[in-house]
Amino acid sequence: MSYLKKVFTKKQIVWLIVTGAVLILFFINLAIGIGLSKTQNVQISADRWDSKGEHAMLSVFFSDMAYATEDTMKELSFNIDEGLDKEAVSASNDHARRKVDGYSSTGKISVTSDTSTQEVKAYGVGGDYFLMHPLKMLSGSYFDGNDVMQDHIILDNDTAWLLYGSYNIVGKPVWIGDKLHIVSGVYERDKGRLNDLAGNNEATAYISYESLAAAMGGDAPINCYEVLMPNPVSGFAEKIVKDAIHFEENRFTIVQNTGRFHWTKLIKNVGAFGSRSMNGKSILYPYWENMARGLEDIITPFVVIGLLLFIFVVANIIVLLARMWKNREIHSSDVKNYLERRLEIYREKKREMKKPEGGEYL
Repeated sequence: MSYLKKVFTKKQIVWLIVTGAVLILFFINLAIGIGLSKTQNVQISADRWDSKGEHAMLSVFFSDMAYATEDTMKELSFNIDEGLDKEAVSASNDHARRKVDGYSSTGKISVTSDTSTQEVKAYGVGGDYFLMHPLKMLSGSYFDGNDVMQDHIILDNDTAWLLYGSYNIVGKPVWIGDKLHIVSGVYERDKGRLNDLAGNNEATAYISYESLAAAMGGDAPINCYEVLMPNPVSGFAEKIVKDAIHFEENRFTIVQNTGRFHWTKLIKNVGAFGSRSMNGKSILYPYWENMARGLEDIITPFVVIGLLLFIFVVANIIVLLARMWKNREIHSSDVKNYLERRLEIYREKKREMKKPEGGEYL
């Protein structure tokens, strides 16, 4: 009891209570950070594809000066395959694809139904875009970016209601200019302050890249290419993609989405505070990248605070252990003497057992 009183003084008990409260705050802080990072489907697409963590999802954002086209995307995809072949990287099994990729461009178009015309922000997409950008479908389904017939359209819920007064309009016709398109699905567009700031606050439609280019008179440069591919070691996928791009470095930016919300990467943002948001490459990021960057800025303080809380808890535990050691009632010499006594008793018993029946040694 005296030992406990020496270690756990009133002051120390108060510090233990504070430490416990800080530990709870640390876990709350950690949960908030993890919860926010999980809201971004694009950033965690590699986790959905491969739970083992052997793949990475990367985005390449092009400036207007690059003027990337579908032929550029085909060349880039081919070059990545060549890079993987050179490194002898194969698919995980005979039934799996080694990589998936997609691309997108952004523009403004008019969509017309029998009774209404709406101006919308349009994403012209190709390849496996929707595999990396799952939408909250209210009705219908995605169209395939590789289809020969490029005449499908997906509308957000607001646009569907304004055009037809319903969300169940799969199969209905709409016109983009004089070209007929068929509604393949209606999705619920995410809303909220961060979405508004990121640019996801307008009536939106998804069409094929071919349709967008036609609607904009051929002036629809691709501004985003995305690929989900093997990443056996850190930095491997990014190097393969960078080597596959034949543009000057001031005309594109590569972002590895997988792992971007890990605390080690978020801490690096602290060192880049003030300059991180500067962009000298004339690149306009799509809303999902703006969302991710905004969340990085939001989560980074949580990570910094979490680390400080963790350091505080560890420091208090070390102090407590030091006090327990300093005020211990048993010392090494006591242990040594105790063991020696036990050893001597053991030897004495052994000698007693070896005595002859007469009670005396011969």
